[in-house]
Amino acid sequence: MKHLRTLMAVTVAMTFLLGLSVALRPAEVRPVAADRCREAVLTTSSGTVTSSSCDGELATRVSSLLDSSVREVADVLDIGWARRVDVVVPATDDELVALVGPAFADMAGIAIRDGSGQRVVLNRVRAAALTDLELRVLLRHEITHVATRDLTSDSAPLWLVEGFADWVAFHGLGLSLRQAAPLLTSDVSALPSDFGGSGRDLAYQQAYSIMVYLESGLGERGVVDFFLRTASLSAVDPAVVDVAGWREFLRGSIG
Repeated sequence: MKHLRTLMAVTVAMTFLLGLSVALRPAEVRPVAADRCREAVLTTSSGTVTSSSCDGELATRVSSLLDSSVREVADVLDIGWARRVDVVVPATDDELVALVGPAFADMAGIAIRDGSGQRVVLNRVRAAALTDLELRVLLRHEITHVATRDLTSDSAPLWLVEGFADWVAFHGLGLSLRQAAPLLTSDVSALPSDFGGSGRDLAYQQAYSIMVYLESGLGERGVVDFFLRTASLSAVDPAVVDVAGWREFLRGSIG
C-alpha cells in the first residue's frame, strides 16, 4: 500500500498551471530499440491507446482498464464531459520529452493539453512496473484531470485539485483512510501547501484526507459540487475548509 500512495503522491507545484498532472517518483529510464518498433493503436469504447509494438503488453493492460476507468470516473463526477480519453505511450525517451517536456519525462503519468487536445501520456518504464491496481489508480487520477480541466481555474490550489483527483482515483476501492494515507496524523493546523518539497508525500495524503473529511459531512455528490464550485473560482479562500473540524475528523478516524 505504501507503493500505491507513492504513486499518487508526487507532483510539482506548477503542475496544474502548466496543464499537467504527474504521478510517481523519478527512476532510470531504459532505452528502447525504436528502429524495430512500429506504431500501434488499440481502440476501446472510451478512447484509444497509442503505443509502439514494443510496448504491446503495457498497451493491452491499459486498454483493458480504460473503459472501466473512464466509467468509474464518470459515475463519480456525473458532469458533462466527453467521457473519452486518448492515452499515448511514447516509444522513446525523445518522444516522451517532446510531448511533456524534460521536467516531467520521469513521471509515470501526465495529463496534458496541447494542439492535439487532451491526452494522458504514460512513461512506458514506470507504467509497466505498476500492478493492475496501481495502473487503475493512475488512470483514474489522470482521467479526473482530463474530465475537469475546463471547469477548473488555473489558480485553483493544489490541495483541492490533487486531493480531489486522489479522492476520485481511490473511490470505491475499499481502502481505509489509514491504508490509503499511511503518513497521516491528526496534527494539522493549516491546509497543505508543500507539494514540491520534502513534505510532498504528506501534503498529498492530507489533501486526499480533506476530501474524505468533506465526504463525511457532505456526501459523495456534495464533494463533487464543492470541488466544481470552488475550483472554478479565480481565488480560493482557505477558510472554505474548517481546519478544526478536519483535525477532529482525523483524530476520530486514525487516532
